[in-house]
Amino acid sequence: MRKPISNACGSQSGFTLLEMVISMTLFLIVTGLIWGALNAARTGRNTVNQEVELSKTIRVGMSLLGHDTYNAGYGYPLRSAVVLPDNRITTLLGIPNDFDTTRDTVPPIIAGNDIRTNALNPVAGTRTDQVTFLYKDSTFNMVGSGGVLVSTPLSINAATTNGSGIDEIVPLAGSNSACRVNDLYLVSGNTGSTLGLATALSGTNKVQFANGDVLGINQTGSSGPLRGITVPASLHRVLMVTYFVTTDGILTRRRYANVPPQVPAVAFVDEPLVYGVEDFQIQYIMDDGSVKNNPSAGVDGVAGNADDEEALLQAVRQIRFTVYVRSLETDSAGQPFRTSMTSTFSTRNLGYDAN
Repeated sequence: MRKPISNACGSQSGFTLLEMVISMTLFLIVTGLIWGALNAARTGRNTVNQEVELSKTIRVGMSLLGHDTYNAGYGYPLRSAVVLPDNRITTLLGIPNDFDTTRDTVPPIIAGNDIRTNALNPVAGTRTDQVTFLYKDSTFNMVGSGGVLVSTPLSINAATTNGSGIDEIVPLAGSNSACRVNDLYLVSGNTGSTLGLATALSGTNKVQFANGDVLGINQTGSSGPLRGITVPASLHRVLMVTYFVTTDGILTRRRYANVPPQVPAVAFVDEPLVYGVEDFQIQYIMDDGSVKNNPSAGVDGVAGNADDEEALLQAVRQIRFTVYVRSLETDSAGQPFRTSMTSTFSTRNLGYDAN
C-alpha cells in the first residue's frame, strides 16, 4: 500500500517586524556609543597631542630664557655704573626714556613692562613684557695652557681720538687680533665703565669706535664716555640679548651686535622661539621677597618718571616668566588649543660685583 508523502521541511517561522525594529534600534544605540567613545578618544588624543607640542615648544624658549637669566651680570659691573649717552639704550630697546638729560647707566638686567601690543591676544590692547640681559662673553680672548683656557679681558691703554674724530684703543699687548669689527665691548677702568661698538680695526694694534655705529651707542671725542675711562683699564666682549614678543605673536630672542660685518651692517639677529604667543608676562622677585613688574619704575610703577630707581635692579634675585600660547589648529568648536607655562629662574650672578 503506498504511503502518503509528508512535508520534509516542517513548519518554519521568521523574525517579526517588532523584533527587527528592536534589533536595529539596539544595533544603532551600540554603534552610536562606540562611535561616541572613539570620537571622544580621538578628540582627547588630538588635544593632548596639541598640548604636548605646544609645551615642547615653550620649553625650548624657557630653556634659553633660563640660560640668559642665570648668566645675567656675569663678569659685568653691578655697582660700578656702566654709562652711555642719554637715551641711547632706551631708544635701542624701545622702552620709555628717563626723565633727565644726563648720561644713562646700563645695568645687567633691563626691564620692559607692557611694551608691545599683541594681535593674537583676545583682549584688545593687551601688551607684552620684554627683558634684556648683559653678560661677559666667555669665549673672548681665551688664554691658558695644558688644555685649560680662560676668557681674559684685554689690558688696554686709555682711549684717544684720532684726526678723523674716531676713538681708538690700543691693547697693552700691542695686538688687536682678539677683537672683531661689529663686536660690543665693555671698557672698564678706574673711573667706571662704558659700552662701545667696534667699527673698525686699524693696523694690527688699534680698535676703533666711530660715531654712527649700527647700535647708535658710540659718542666719540673728549666729551664721550670712552675717553672718560682712565687706566688701568680693560676691554672685554659682552653679550646683550632681549626677549620680546612680536605683534603677530612670536616670542623672539634678539642678539645685538657680535655679528660678522656685512653690507649692509647688521645691528642684531632675531631668533624666533615660540609661535602663537598670546601673552608674555615677567615678574621680578626681589631680595626682600617682594614681587615687582618693573623694579626700576619706582613707587608709581611707571617707567620714565622722576621716582625711577634703576639701582633696584641689583636686588633682583629671581625672574618669573609666564607664556600663554595657542595652536594654529582648532578643535571641533573652531577654537584653538591653548596652554601656558610659568618658570622661575635665579639671577645667580647679581649678588656678585664683577669689579
